[in-house]
Amino acid sequence: MRLWTVHEPGTSASADERADGILFVKDGSSWWGLFFPLPWLLIQRLWVGTLIYVLLSVAAAAIGMLLPLSDSSGVLLGLIGNLYVAFEGNDMRRRKLARLGYVQVGSVVADSRVEAEIDYFSSLPAEARSRSTSVAYAGPKRRAEANDVLGLFPEPGGGR
Repeated sequence: MRLWTVHEPGTSASADERADGILFVKDGSSWWGLFFPLPWLLIQRLWVGTLIYVLLSVAAAAIGMLLPLSDSSGVLLGLIGNLYVAFEGNDMRRRKLARLGYVQVGSVVADSRVEAEIDYFSSLPAEARSRSTSVAYAGPKRRAEANDVLGLFPEPGGGR
């Protein structure tokens, strides 16, 4: 099971526009970002991440040429950028969405993005699906009183 964060556009007014604009971003590493970092960054439109990746690749190639490194050391040095994209790629997507005005409204645990969408939209109350304002978390239904007891402990002040 994977954790997916749910991002809703902050500017749309109607519930239908918000539902169409909701994005799900997987938490964790990106395998596509590890093996094909440059195309993955370009497809995700992460321009700053692409620039950082290119600069890291050029720096790694320059270090590899200037220093007398073995072939395996040069390959490992070249993988630094790939590892960065793999581990930080989805976080870069979340930061980009925040810059674009998206608001993180929740998270879902599911095996795939399709299951995450189904779980998220089915968990919304019926009135929240039709309202034009965002649903905010209202907190717990009942606050614990000072004399409440947790678990199997005896009541406060009472004998055993």
